[in-house]
Amino acid sequence: MLSFKKISAILLRLIELTFITIILGLSGALIEQQFRGGTPTRVNFSIYTAVFAALTLLLYLIPATLFSKIDNPIASTVLDGLNCVFLLSAGIAMAAQLGGRSCGNRAFILSNGITNGGGYFSPSKRCHEANAMTAFHWFTFAAFLGSFAISAYGIRGMTGRNGNGGSRRPMSQV
Repeated sequence: MLSFKKISAILLRLIELTFITIILGLSGALIEQQFRGGTPTRVNFSIYTAVFAALTLLLYLIPATLFSKIDNPIASTVLDGLNCVFLLSAGIAMAAQLGGRSCGNRAFILSNGITNGGGYFSPSKRCHEANAMTAFHWFTFAAFLGSFAISAYGIRGMTGRNGNGGSRRPMSQV
């Protein structure tokens, strides 16, 4: 029978994979819609974080969650921590560039590097996509933070009952 910890870890991994897929789609759409000039660096960083998270999820984190024989809590904690840092950084960078302004503000949309798209015909659509991508960065960060806590708890369980790996005898037996 699966424990609550195992079920919650599997659900978090599936949520993370779903959110990462959405981020990949939105950032890919922003890159595709860029008519002139280079893609904004924040969008490039967003797609980097999404690809990194997808690779770590698909190559190690999901298999390690499903099959306990290949699970290493230290590796899971490190990968979850890296994903947290990258997704937090991407979320902050996108939010700072967008500034929380309304997508109905035509002057803002045409002057912002992410939303104007180098002459794209619907900058309001780009603005909505960029805001959605930013929100999903934050949602995914929260999911990875939960996975990080579960993985870190797994490290604590590696040390044994007495906190030192179980190799020391009590003082009364010496």
